[in-house]
Amino acid sequence: MEAAFQAGIAQASLQVLLERITDFAVKETSLILGVDDEIRRLQRTLQRIRAILDIVGNNQQSLLKHSSTEAWKMWAADLEKHSYSAEDLLDEILLDLLQVGADHLNEANESYQVRNMLLSSFKLSMPHEIGKIRKELEDIATEMDSLVLTKMSELGSYKLPAKSCLTSNFFAKSTSSLVDEGFVVGREKDKDEIVKMLLTANANRSNVSVIPLVGMGGIGKTTLAQIVYNDNRVVKNFDLRVWISVSVNFDVIGITKSIIESLTGKKCKLSDLDPIQCKLQSLLSGRKFLLVLDDYWTEKYGDWDSLTCPFRVGLRGSKVVVTTRSSVVASILGTFPAYHLKVLNDKDCWELMKQRAFSNKDPEENMNMEEMGRKIAKKCRGLPLAAQSLGGMLHFQFDEEEWECILNSELWDLPQEKNDIFSSLLISYHFLPSHLKKCFAYCSIFPRNHEFERDKLVLLWMAEGFIQPRGGKRLEDVGSDYFNELIWRSFLQFSHVNLYNQSMYKMHDLVHGMARLISANTCFCLAEDISYWHPALANARHMSLGHANLQQIVSKPSTWCKNLRTLLLIPRNSKSTVQLSYELFLKLRFLRALDLCCMDIYEIPDSIEYLKHLRFLNLSENHIQNLPESITNILGLQTLVLKNCFEFLELPANLKKLTNLRHLDLDIKHQLNYMPSDLGNLVNLQTMNAFIVGKGKGCGIGQLGNMRFLRGSICITNLENVLSVMEANEANLCMKPFLESLQLEWNYSGDRIDQQEVLAGLQPHPNLKELAITNYGGFMFPSWLGDPLLKLRTIHIRSCQYCSVLPSLGQLPLLKHLCIENLSSLASIDDHFCGFGPTKGFPSLELLIFQNMPNLMEWKGLDGQDMPLLRELTFINCPRLTSLPSLHNLSFLHNLNISHCPKLQALPEQGLPVSLQILIILESAIIKERCRVEEGEDWYKIKRIPKIEIDYVQIPMVA
Repeated sequence: MEAAFQAGIAQASLQVLLERITDFAVKETSLILGVDDEIRRLQRTLQRIRAILDIVGNNQQSLLKHSSTEAWKMWAADLEKHSYSAEDLLDEILLDLLQVGADHLNEANESYQVRNMLLSSFKLSMPHEIGKIRKELEDIATEMDSLVLTKMSELGSYKLPAKSCLTSNFFAKSTSSLVDEGFVVGREKDKDEIVKMLLTANANRSNVSVIPLVGMGGIGKTTLAQIVYNDNRVVKNFDLRVWISVSVNFDVIGITKSIIESLTGKKCKLSDLDPIQCKLQSLLSGRKFLLVLDDYWTEKYGDWDSLTCPFRVGLRGSKVVVTTRSSVVASILGTFPAYHLKVLNDKDCWELMKQRAFSNKDPEENMNMEEMGRKIAKKCRGLPLAAQSLGGMLHFQFDEEEWECILNSELWDLPQEKNDIFSSLLISYHFLPSHLKKCFAYCSIFPRNHEFERDKLVLLWMAEGFIQPRGGKRLEDVGSDYFNELIWRSFLQFSHVNLYNQSMYKMHDLVHGMARLISANTCFCLAEDISYWHPALANARHMSLGHANLQQIVSKPSTWCKNLRTLLLIPRNSKSTVQLSYELFLKLRFLRALDLCCMDIYEIPDSIEYLKHLRFLNLSENHIQNLPESITNILGLQTLVLKNCFEFLELPANLKKLTNLRHLDLDIKHQLNYMPSDLGNLVNLQTMNAFIVGKGKGCGIGQLGNMRFLRGSICITNLENVLSVMEANEANLCMKPFLESLQLEWNYSGDRIDQQEVLAGLQPHPNLKELAITNYGGFMFPSWLGDPLLKLRTIHIRSCQYCSVLPSLGQLPLLKHLCIENLSSLASIDDHFCGFGPTKGFPSLELLIFQNMPNLMEWKGLDGQDMPLLRELTFINCPRLTSLPSLHNLSFLHNLNISHCPKLQALPEQGLPVSLQILIILESAIIKERCRVEEGEDWYKIKRIPKIEIDYVQIPMVA
């Protein structure tokens, strides 16, 4: 089976290379005379090999029985090796051409001479190098003819590939990452049984009971736990609910910190077990909680006892649900009898598969396909993961011939080395398009149960050259399509939304195991500390590494890991400073992706320039103050990430040379005081979170003018250095349709009239969704802050000291969140704020905050039809506010917060809306007195509100 996997990944490598060769032949070889012929010969050789591999892919079972497995593995490994070599050679050519462009930037007069020298060198050396690789691939093709085609002739016949086995129709339709996560078949009885256990009072004396949920991998334990966890009956029964993924590497400190972070919504910075457990104990004390520990493996009772110490203070009726494959674990942990999850019947398996296979088609339109689908469903052997995976694959196969090819595949008959699900997963992998096979296998470098972000994984795929241009789409969008298809086919799955509101994903552990088997010769995950290295690492191409093992690369001979293309350092809970030696980068010259996040690094050595193939570099959450100037010689760099580098002071002066840079991911602002000059050369930039306007030549806001692909968010600071509307217009913000979030910041108030003109010239594109304006010194806001920006969802206006009138924002149809902060000249809000006309003011607004408004005295003119969806209204530190508008018509209002408003005379005369659930009054003496229980003049207005808190004292609701 390993040989079959290696053939599949070799085929995928070949396909990626062939696409690159074809693209290169069209675009680049005309620049380098003498190379064209050899490139086209290489292209023909690769097409010959691909034709043989297509036949191999459909006759694997016969070949495994009648051929030398070792011979097969050998030529598959050689093919992959030479494919990598050819890719490296293509990159060498492209990078040298980039160097010509960089030289042209610096010394225009000498560039013609440099170009001639370089191209002359190409004419002499490149045809020879390409021919050498082509000859080696020709030898492999000859061996394959003997090994494969001759053998198949001896056997009498062989199957030609069905068209579905060779192509993917994925790009004919787009998919969503939100795919059937809530859809469950055949588990209603199981759900009711588990819910009943959760709602049952504890039979023993313990406050906390444990329910083990046991079953084999892929049977649906996690899915069942999820639907139970979110069942309304369960939600209402517990004060607190927490979901934690445990996995193989049991870590009491890590799990306990995760529980704390889930409960508080904040990062837990404690590091020792005792204070961590005391913190958790305080959070659980006297509360009825539900904790799900998903994928629990350890069979040591001592580990369990240590973990559960803080749980015992929970209120009686608290429950812990543990999903596990091990009956031993269940016997150790459970206070309830273990609940053993059974396989689905064939009917339910088909229903689950049908949801994916026929998501936009009617199965009754083709009864033959439905009949074949039911037969395929029986091969799932009742395992939901297999049904989902196969259903996702069948979704992309569009006719009977393709389905019959899958039903009758010999891969069903391969030995079951893992369990009943393995054939199903193998079938799904076998029918993956080649470009997805490479992307999927690459994910095996992550540790088991590791969670990752979509965007980061796509950028890593890009760095490795797995993503090729299609139909004029951005590479990032093509990569996102790849990701969606792997989600749809159940090779990747959604995990959760983290503390930073990012969606996180992972691989099911069985799928992860298959990925590691497939990529065993090229991808390695060495997250744990090791004392020795296996010689196979000399052929490693992609690796994740525990930080303690980094020094091993330096200490071993130069042949070890010399071909490495990816190096991801995996941070551990306990940090220790990593020192990067000068020699390290000399040994890793073929790296495409380097992730050194969270390694406590203080300095990057100059030798980083030797990583000339590098395309992805992540240095986030380190102590670096700057980057070596030599980094600007890595001309192919696409992504540079410097998030949460709180001590970072300056970017390299020659950053302008990195014209291939697409993502410069900085924090919005930390210690960085200025930007390098001439950043306008980086016309391919799509991500640049911060731009600091400078005074010198090449540092003005006009540098943003040519960056038409900018997207996401950007904070533009030091706008006091923009002196005229003409300069502001040079930024071309109105021509950046992909920008979604814009922050405009002045550091101090200069000429107020000039600032009004400047802000008028900074009009963004109508697609903008979020806008923040800070320290603006003008008297008025520009007219564009209203009608042209009809897609705005969030506005934050802060510290605009001279603006005495709020802009008319009520006509913005999609605005949901509005925060007005520290406008010291604003004394009154009138009906102009909500706008004029037949439509309601603020038709979509849900959150409205007025904060630190020293001179605001009144708000009037709120019409009965305005703000129909407002849920939360807050006034904080408005010391002169005396009255509120009528609020009783705000039929969706849920929260009202009045804090530090000492002169507020009364709640609105007509009372508060019946929808109000939470009223908080703090340091507002007059209102506090008027709301005294049973006695205050405003008590009748609030007594029916479920939660009332006045100066931190909760007032009980009147029955």
